[in-house]
Amino acid sequence: MCCFGESGNNEEKKPIHAKKGRRCTDCICFLIFVLFLIGLGCLTLLTVLDDGFDRLLYGYDSFGNICDRKNVPKSSKSSSNFRTQDTTGLKYVLYFNYLKPADSLKVCVRTCPNKTLHTQQEFISYTQSINSSLCYYNVTQGVYNPSLCPKLPVLQTTPMLNRCVPTPNITELLPSQIDKIVNISSIFTSDDVRLATLTLYKQLPDIGLLALIALALTIVLVTLLRYLAKLMVLLIIFLSCFGMIALTIYLWLQFSTYAKANQVIQHTVPIFNYQVEAKSAFLAYSIISTIFTVILILLMFTTRKRIFLLLRLIAEAQKALGDMPMLFAMPLVTFTVLLAFLFYWMLTAIMIYSFQQFGDLGETINAVSEGVGAPAANVTIAKQGVNWALWIYHVLALIWISEFIFGCQSMVIAGAVVKWYFTRDKKSLHVPILSSIRRLIVYHLGSVALGSFIIAMVRLPRYILIYLQDKINASQSDIVKKCAKVCICCLWLLERFLKFVNYNAYTIICIEGKSFCVSAQKAFMLIIENSMRVAVVNSLGDFFLFLSKIIVTAGTLVIAVFILDVPLDNANHTFDQYKFFIPALVIVGIISFLIAHSFFTIYEMVIDAILVCFCEDIKANDGSEDRPYYMSSSLKKFIDESSTTNINVN
Repeated sequence: MCCFGESGNNEEKKPIHAKKGRRCTDCICFLIFVLFLIGLGCLTLLTVLDDGFDRLLYGYDSFGNICDRKNVPKSSKSSSNFRTQDTTGLKYVLYFNYLKPADSLKVCVRTCPNKTLHTQQEFISYTQSINSSLCYYNVTQGVYNPSLCPKLPVLQTTPMLNRCVPTPNITELLPSQIDKIVNISSIFTSDDVRLATLTLYKQLPDIGLLALIALALTIVLVTLLRYLAKLMVLLIIFLSCFGMIALTIYLWLQFSTYAKANQVIQHTVPIFNYQVEAKSAFLAYSIISTIFTVILILLMFTTRKRIFLLLRLIAEAQKALGDMPMLFAMPLVTFTVLLAFLFYWMLTAIMIYSFQQFGDLGETINAVSEGVGAPAANVTIAKQGVNWALWIYHVLALIWISEFIFGCQSMVIAGAVVKWYFTRDKKSLHVPILSSIRRLIVYHLGSVALGSFIIAMVRLPRYILIYLQDKINASQSDIVKKCAKVCICCLWLLERFLKFVNYNAYTIICIEGKSFCVSAQKAFMLIIENSMRVAVVNSLGDFFLFLSKIIVTAGTLVIAVFILDVPLDNANHTFDQYKFFIPALVIVGIISFLIAHSFFTIYEMVIDAILVCFCEDIKANDGSEDRPYYMSSSLKKFIDESSTTNINVN
């Protein structure tokens, strides 16, 4: 059951491979999750029955008419002739404003404009040649009414999914339109954007090659981590201490310089923009830097054994991944499942957006066509708002199901690591990842559903506050603005903490087979009892893995400079010579970082799972013949060294 009906006081230890005693956990939560999925399916079915799928497939105009069919009224209250338009033969949707398609007026047309129409005469001649109008349905071909027709110029388009999509030839766009899109005309002019886009298109094969190079570099670095881990961690520690010492010396020298000055020099405090005397400011900076430097050095000295534990855990993670290489396939499986769900979610969201009655524009359009009333550019499509409950339900589905997918990945990885750790004869393991998947499906889907629901309940109000940020900023009260920002920040921090507890709880579930809440409680106590160890492993370990991602990204970018033929040998280096390579380099950097992130995230999760197993092992066992450790010989050596030096490993 969901946090009920099971006590966490039973401390009887059972091997992880023992099948008896393991039972389904949080069954009610899984049942609620299944009902939620059924509700999402019913929501999709409701939009399909309301012709939502036809609107998605064939397109629809601003009045709710589906293109290429005879539309019938759904209500006798309609006073607009446009809402029940016969659009037979009008197969394509033409947007009046391609820069803002969501807010643009749109109509169904017979053919998409196959060339750019710059002037009114070109527009009239073109509509006469195709014998069809590109305006509202009461405007015939050969006529251009600025209030009822698209604003000139009408861009060249090609049919795509029954929509008229602007041609990929970006040179057809006006410079002013490009400037609206990039909004950085002081650095990139419209001509620069056109040339950079064409250059990027030619560089796509090279970008694909560089993605493969990033993958190869990641695999090589993962293989070498066993040998480089100690060097890199020690280098991080040395650079951190050396950097703080150098900064402290520099600040004291600056203070000495200002103290010997014959005149009073003012200094602006960063961020706060507050003017103070330079001598006093640098005295404060020097004292603060000295305190932090001393604390850092003391922390490094007192946590040296825990730093050695991190090195042992990295080595253990390398062994685990060597014995279970299929773990590296988990990000690909997760990405595939997540992509399929997001595709379904987006289709349903588009159908929900069109699942509404369109407002009456009959009187306004008729007034405009007769020469009175507001111009069409100022006409807004009045739609009866969809019930907000539908959108909240759909957004909750996005968060909950996405987190459920990631939670399943975490549970599978934790289960495989737990199986590997608590098996003394590693050679007897037979694809532990498959047994972990089986345990997840048979026993623990309810626990993952509950853990992901808790994350969703924290993230949903944060998304709502972010969505309402513009309205909050429009408020005259500074207190309201600051409270909203504080709430968003606190919810983000709470979400990060809950994710950390969740993963540890999943590991405890894999070890003991208990419910989520009991395991989360034990995971929380485990974090408290091993706070210093967890802090060192997670902070220093995360930074170590982040540095590994940066190494892969930087290495790929260096290779990209030569593959993309960036002109480094030019003596007259100017920004104009390099800015056309910036889009490709940015894309290569993002792709290489994501590839490295997908691999090293698995590495990080394996280290965290081994740490939990290690803490549970030394808590339940003492290394005697009756209660021997499950840990490897290297970790046993660490325990023995800690015991001989009277250091508390807990």
